[in-house]
Amino acid sequence: MRFSRSLLVLQLLLISCASTPAVVKRGQVPIGSELAVIPFRDCLISGQEDCDGSGNTAGNIFAQVFSASAKFRAVPLSRPMGPKETLTDDAAVALAKIKGFQYVINGEVDEYYDVAPMTFRVDRAGISIRILRVEDGSVVAFFSQRKEAGSNLGTPGGIIKKMAEHVRDSL
Repeated sequence: MRFSRSLLVLQLLLISCASTPAVVKRGQVPIGSELAVIPFRDCLISGQEDCDGSGNTAGNIFAQVFSASAKFRAVPLSRPMGPKETLTDDAAVALAKIKGFQYVINGEVDEYYDVAPMTFRVDRAGISIRILRVEDGSVVAFFSQRKEAGSNLGTPGGIIKKMAEHVRDSL
């Protein structure tokens, strides 16, 4: 019994010490800016059906999270190509420029694994995103992380939401 409690305390300590990677910033996104969000590329893990639609899900989560605060306004745009095709940053900037935006979020889902609750396996998600200045196509900020849910009750969408909040709050 004593060993079990010690093990539990150790696990909780390790979980609380796990850190989220920093958002690498090369410039500023002014507060109040309107950002275009293009649905991300789906993950490309062969044979993993969960990947289908993962880019649309992640892009919509980023748009919702960025719009949920007074700091930014995010507008989802339609993806101009298939969900498994890579959208270059130059193409993302060109699309955002046509639509009149100053910034655009472009990215990829690297991992998206959704299992049924109570299977005693954890969900996981991974993304790589860039925030681009439309004026010159430069990368203002970027972020990449792969993460497992904290329990078997977590979801890939919940993981991505926390990542989006971290990116938004770091800008």
